[in-house]
Amino acid sequence: MGIALFLEVLLLIELLTFMLCIAAPSNGWYDYTAYTECKSEPEPALYNGGILKYGDSGDEVPFTYQTTETGVYSPAFVVYGLNQSTKYTFSCWIKLEGTYSSLITARLSTDSSGNRCIGTVLAQSGCWSFLKGGFVLDSSSQSAVIFFHNADRNALKISVAGGSLQPFSTEQWAMHQQDSIRKRRKRAVTVHVADSRGNRLINASVTVQQISKEFPLGSAIADTIVGNPAYQSWFAERFNAAVFENELKWYATEPVAGLMNYDSADQLLDFVRANRIMVRGHNIFWENQETTPSWVRNLTGDDLRNAVKNRITNLMTRYKGEFAHWDVNNEMLHYNFYEQRLGPNASLEFFDTAQDADPLATLFMNEYNVIETCDDTFSTVDTYVTRLKELKNGGAILEGIGLEGHFSRPNIPLMRGILDKLATLNLPIWFTEIDISNSFDAHTQAQYLEEVLREAYSHPSVSGIMLWTAMHQNGCYQMCLTDWNMRNLPTGDTVDMLLQEWVTNQLTGATDIHGSYSFLGFLGEYKVTVNYANRSTVAFMSLPQGAETRQLNVQV
Repeated sequence: MGIALFLEVLLLIELLTFMLCIAAPSNGWYDYTAYTECKSEPEPALYNGGILKYGDSGDEVPFTYQTTETGVYSPAFVVYGLNQSTKYTFSCWIKLEGTYSSLITARLSTDSSGNRCIGTVLAQSGCWSFLKGGFVLDSSSQSAVIFFHNADRNALKISVAGGSLQPFSTEQWAMHQQDSIRKRRKRAVTVHVADSRGNRLINASVTVQQISKEFPLGSAIADTIVGNPAYQSWFAERFNAAVFENELKWYATEPVAGLMNYDSADQLLDFVRANRIMVRGHNIFWENQETTPSWVRNLTGDDLRNAVKNRITNLMTRYKGEFAHWDVNNEMLHYNFYEQRLGPNASLEFFDTAQDADPLATLFMNEYNVIETCDDTFSTVDTYVTRLKELKNGGAILEGIGLEGHFSRPNIPLMRGILDKLATLNLPIWFTEIDISNSFDAHTQAQYLEEVLREAYSHPSVSGIMLWTAMHQNGCYQMCLTDWNMRNLPTGDTVDMLLQEWVTNQLTGATDIHGSYSFLGFLGEYKVTVNYANRSTVAFMSLPQGAETRQLNVQV
């Protein structure tokens, strides 16, 4: 819908329109606050409303607005002077009348392009639900409209409160990422050096070397890495985490009923063990009928139930304790092969059985288009949260949030807003299958990959990152890091640059007048070498997350 036509529609249906002006954010600091519960009253607007001002007075946006019952649209915000180079975060509270619940989409329409989704919320009647998202423009816009769309188009009344639109410059966004990394991925250390009688040793030489990283960052691998020393070396030199692309999926381990084949999975497991690489289990079940073994698709009733039980028992017994995570029932928001045939509690039973079989593994939901976009109505952030809560309320031990991350052009402010909402669940969040669409050229893929990885790594609630870049002779699923001869592509150079940036390079210094040497290091394992006079001592230290300065006492 063009901007002129859209404004005419707004006038005809007598929507309340807010004329707004642009102002720079006061301090540039991002607010991670988010909510997933429906509240009796809305909370105050983030950033005091940001650049949203009621008329020309500059007053705070009121908590509730007059709305008209149109069945499709709600009150709208009209804004002017949006800049291409700016990241905008948008949030508000939504309440419905005329239906119990509905998916509401916040959409942005500009004078230079069509409208786009900038956030969603599963809103309800009788209470206020929080929407958080954002956008970056392809080009600057003199005028734009933020409006609200009812996904099912039923007649209802939408109330909006606590609206906020906050701009961040590129420099401010990067500054906040670096501050978050400093707080969540690094920690201060003080090394105290003394002799055997406790005397402080001044001007002792201290060398610090990080020997492993705490944050898991890895990639998918396939059986193509087996017997390929160049690929193995390239991978092991970079990554401390892995996931098998297809080798654990049911169609790979039991292509024919009763005929088990774990050879490829076993060989891959040998590789990760030999290189001290943690590994995720992907996956036990996949709700997509097209990826279900053909012989399983023909089963019904007790025959299907028994096959499912045998699948979990065989897989989890064989690999008990080997895999840190298991994606239990993959992509259950988009597909329902098992739940359609075994009943709505099928996924709950899967989680219960998996927990009993391997109680030390962390069990995950895993889904696409939760973080990549807000246009997929099957997998909005609130849909994910609702399904996860349903499973937990049913008794499932569900301890991890899996976000696949198959991106086209990433919307970084939206990505952060979705992570903020998921973080309210206080569960580890993992990016499980990051790649960038091959519809872009290699350099654009690398640019977008850097944006996604920086945002994921810097978010305080993200616990790990996996790339979906398993190498095959004919390429990769969407994005490769190298060619078949293990020469880096632009995406591989991006990964190498970030891996080098997110590690503590070797440090050398001397103790001060207190016999101490301090540094700020990335979390992980360290080797500390101290030399004084003709004496030398080596100490090893773990640096886990913590607010206090880590103290290491070394005797020379």
